[in-house]
Amino acid sequence: MEAGEDSDYHDNYTALPEIKAIIIGSKAEYKCTAANTILSHTDWKVGKEIVKSEMKQTTIQNRSVTLVMTPGWWRSFTLAESTKYIQMEIVHSLKHCPDPHAFLLVISLHKPFTDMHLKSVVEHMEIFGEQIWNHTIVLLMYDNTEQRNADSKQLIERAGKELDIVIKKCGNRVHVFNYTDSRGINVEKLFHEIERLVAEHQGQCFKIDSKLLEDMEEKRSTMEKQAKERENEVKTKMQSLKKCLTERSCGFPELRIVLMGGRFVGKTSVMNTILKIKQEFSNSKKCVMREGEVDKRKVILIDTPGWWPYASVKETSESVKQEIMSSVTMCPPGPHAVLLVLQSDVAFSEAQSRSVKEHMELLGQNVWKYCIVVFTRGDWRGTSTIEEHIESEGETLQMLINKCGNRYHILNNMQWDDGIQVRELMEKVEMMARGNTDLLTPVEAAMEETDSGWGSNWSDQDKLERGSLKLDPPNRQMESGDPFLTRVHSTKAANSSREPSSDYGALHAVLRLAL
Repeated sequence: MEAGEDSDYHDNYTALPEIKAIIIGSKAEYKCTAANTILSHTDWKVGKEIVKSEMKQTTIQNRSVTLVMTPGWWRSFTLAESTKYIQMEIVHSLKHCPDPHAFLLVISLHKPFTDMHLKSVVEHMEIFGEQIWNHTIVLLMYDNTEQRNADSKQLIERAGKELDIVIKKCGNRVHVFNYTDSRGINVEKLFHEIERLVAEHQGQCFKIDSKLLEDMEEKRSTMEKQAKERENEVKTKMQSLKKCLTERSCGFPELRIVLMGGRFVGKTSVMNTILKIKQEFSNSKKCVMREGEVDKRKVILIDTPGWWPYASVKETSESVKQEIMSSVTMCPPGPHAVLLVLQSDVAFSEAQSRSVKEHMELLGQNVWKYCIVVFTRGDWRGTSTIEEHIESEGETLQMLINKCGNRYHILNNMQWDDGIQVRELMEKVEMMARGNTDLLTPVEAAMEETDSGWGSNWSDQDKLERGSLKLDPPNRQMESGDPFLTRVHSTKAANSSREPSSDYGALHAVLRLAL
């Protein structure tokens, strides 16, 4: 039955003295707005990135109310494309609220809800197991002052069949929130819906597989410990290098840097942040050179054309490969550093690792001694550290970082006025360059002209919605996941793959603009 109908008040159920709920959903679905409406005050800042699960408690209408906010996923991502850190934090929400009466799945009615989004919701929800649907209420968020009294059924019907599938999976438990309506009646009806749900289960709350939760907590604890160890190791190394190099000759009068990375990972944003310029995003297949100053020192940046993520070097066009190789000659006598740009909010798989390795080595197999990994989307990290991302992603990303001499940096591209993060990056570049005895020089290579054309049929709207491009060849063998996350991905098979299933995978080339 749909919450919000008058019959809600006439069902026979016991009023609960305490209500415990977990709010779940993808990013930008008005989850914080929903939580603040329920709590009657602004405990959660709207627009702030939620990366760690958070709990708030209050008393409403003589009820003790506990809400737990989970971090959101990109609404078009499969579970395999979401970072393992986010997956762990979603499950960790149960440590704040071990026996929730309900999960509140928040979906905005302001955005199209397609088959792509449906599959994303299903995969992320079933981290908790298939039984999650029996304890979930869909919260549909809308703000339409012209239709303040719009019929809820009409709003749902307009949203399409994919949303209807989600509602049916939740036993037709749905509550429509006009989140500008502060009269409180919506919240009261939602509480009645939660009480009815509990009554349907004879007072039993949601229970997750205790072994799954135990494994996750152990993995999370190990990750946090290793992340702290890595962070301390890097700090100690940096301090030693600074002391050693300070005693030697003074720094370089200029720094020459090449930017490398797949399409849509945020290379342009890195250039803009370093040079404090506002260059528009470009999908150019030519190298772009820019000059500027950082702390009164000349910096030359060369942005290379990106490759389709997950594409092998043979599947990248000859013209793009030649441009990448020519980048070294654009800043004679050669670059001091190569910044390999990756996103901090996207999972890093073996397929991506292979693609990165092949394309980086267009500059020679010794390119790694000149390389620093730069992660974009530092604003997304919130209070979590980049070391937690590196450790949670596992061996694939860790091996790449180690290949680069454990050199990495994270940039918040939304904070252009933060000169400290850029200054620290330039320090890392200089220390690496002064530790090398030579510059990166051009290499010769003979390569066939092969242009896979991947992504050529994607519209601009596709790119804006998906955000980052991931194109997996249908026949490419993907890696298997670690034991815990393999169990989490699907309760249907004990050894399911960590990559999207075949009926999901063919569609799932992922696109997100990291600007």
